[in-house]
Amino acid sequence: MHGAAPFNNNGAVAVRSGTIVDAGPVRKIISKYPGRRVIYLKNVILLPGLINLHTHLELPPLLDIIRADTFPDWVVNLIRKKKGLTSGDYSRAAGQNVKTLMRTGTTTVADICTHHASPDILRKSGLRAFIFYEIISMNPLTPAPRLSSLVSAPSSRLIQTGISPHAPYTVSEATLCAIKLFSQKKDIRLAMHVAESKDEVRLLQRKRNRFDKLYRAAGWEVSWAPNGSSPFEYLDRIGVLSSKLLAVHAVQVTDTDIALIKKSKVPVAHCPRSNKETGVGRMPLKQFLDEEITVGLGTDSLASSPSLNMWDEMRHALRIHRRDGITAKDIFKLATIGGAKALDMESEIGSLEPGKRADIIAVPLPSKNTGDLFSDLLRETKSCIMTMVDGKILYSEGNNNNETV
Repeated sequence: MHGAAPFNNNGAVAVRSGTIVDAGPVRKIISKYPGRRVIYLKNVILLPGLINLHTHLELPPLLDIIRADTFPDWVVNLIRKKKGLTSGDYSRAAGQNVKTLMRTGTTTVADICTHHASPDILRKSGLRAFIFYEIISMNPLTPAPRLSSLVSAPSSRLIQTGISPHAPYTVSEATLCAIKLFSQKKDIRLAMHVAESKDEVRLLQRKRNRFDKLYRAAGWEVSWAPNGSSPFEYLDRIGVLSSKLLAVHAVQVTDTDIALIKKSKVPVAHCPRSNKETGVGRMPLKQFLDEEITVGLGTDSLASSPSLNMWDEMRHALRIHRRDGITAKDIFKLATIGGAKALDMESEIGSLEPGKRADIIAVPLPSKNTGDLFSDLLRETKSCIMTMVDGKILYSEGNNNNETV
């Protein structure tokens, strides 16, 4: 998935201490490393692990329960439904969702953590993860939260932490500025829902919108909402836009917004099925890619998406963007090296190259060969034969025993 590297028929990947040390024809690799343990996988394709760039692992399946005609109504429905959930519900959901990721080939996940249930589960899972601790704080009189306590847990080779100010309409300017200064001081990444719906844009423009119900439910004054011609213009004005900010959704954008995103080198997480289910619109993916903006793919949560299966997300993304000239290979790049670049991890993951970490998945060879392997894979793939992270097999079909290579 990097550059113009060709496929290797009858290929092999050599792994030592969790690192890819070689890749090429199987006979060459086996003869080059005699006496090494060999794992034979027949009729499969080896690929870099998929990167789910945005989700909320703690949320259980709520999509069919909280559907709404408008995005603000969906948000209110989610808030109401969550009032009946317990810490046990969030933990069970996170555990089940992590199993889904491993079974379907996600090896790196960027998770928005709200209820502090997912971090321990992710640390024990063996997955590579970026945990963004969520902050919602719109009252300008409320002191900024103790940010150091959120990211005090030590990072590891597999786990990194960051902060997620939820959205421009749920975090005050004062709190956002405090988060910005803290992230700069500690050199940590941010993730934020930005320009998701037309109502969000209209709220900032002081035009008629449907967020009044949300503000009433939260006990907020509409006057506390920020001012700006667009969410991206507002974030740029207060100095939040940078390569350290992962902008999630970015559906309702103008040419001026796209220019700001490009200038600030802001990476974007594209969640096409969530956008469809919440009715916010379709992101101009081709325009982003033509401007060489870094874009990765995410499933979002089970509150706004039917599954956390990246193959389902990839299929849908191709379906809605192919008329613009987006190819199946483009979609694979979003789900692998694109996500890696968005997390500033392209030197470690996202492709099968010597020197990178051994995050590898094996999927069944498609039964039908049309000459476009990427399209064939998207048409047929539902889950994996094997999922490996950092050289450790976390999942293999019919075998739950973990192996390290």
